[in-house]
Amino acid sequence: MDLALGGKRALITGSTSGIGIGIAKRLADEGAVVVIHGRNPARGEKVVEDLVQGGATASLVLGDLSRDDEAAHVCDEVLGALGGIDILVNNAAHTGDGHVDWFDDTIARWEEAYQSKPMAAVRMIKRLVPGMIERGWGRVINIGSAAAVQPTAGQPSQYASYAAMLNLTAGLARSMTVGGVTVNTVSPGVIMTPAVEAWGTDLGRQQGWPEDWAEIEKRLVTTFLPLPVQRIGRVEDIGAAVAFLASPLAGYITGINMRIDGGQIQSV
Repeated sequence: MDLALGGKRALITGSTSGIGIGIAKRLADEGAVVVIHGRNPARGEKVVEDLVQGGATASLVLGDLSRDDEAAHVCDEVLGALGGIDILVNNAAHTGDGHVDWFDDTIARWEEAYQSKPMAAVRMIKRLVPGMIERGWGRVINIGSAAAVQPTAGQPSQYASYAAMLNLTAGLARSMTVGGVTVNTVSPGVIMTPAVEAWGTDLGRQQGWPEDWAEIEKRLVTTFLPLPVQRIGRVEDIGAAVAFLASPLAGYITGINMRIDGGQIQSV
């Protein structure tokens, strides 16, 4: 299916690893001009090199979006190079330091989580979305988490920051002054990343499971993480959802939270 994204200009924040790479690759495969963003030059250059070798048009911009000055620099570079952005994917986030109990989660961690997720998105939206409104077409896709509506006891600051993204999305969608600009959230569940694979492998060793990932995954989704689809998600699953919402085919969809979680959260 042609998603009609050829030539669209897309900035994917936090796209030098994991889900961000998956999103960038799918948009590039659909013909979009992609801007990779991160804070590690070597990783970013490698992602751009791989995309270009695959036939994509891609570039790199570096900056810490939790800081006003660096976020402004990122936007200035992108606007100077491309003249505007048609698709803004707010994926950048503070990844946290593993499980932290509620009362051990410091004020500094709360501030870092909010500055790195919802406030980073706000900084990009304020600088890049007015151009979309002026041109009469654009897509804002905020990457959230299933934990925004079903958090665990650990990492409260990180999960609360994802919940803020849902409200941000709904409010911004209602604030649009032109019908061609949509705003949506994509909320991944458990997605196969190096961190998830390491967690599953360690858990498997503790349980005495065979050290074969296919067997580990099968046991994870039937015991510790029951999922109706019987598998852990892949970054390609998130990339496909983002590409659809970014396309003209999704022009009548705005203000939603699209959960890509394999049935992890059951609700009507």
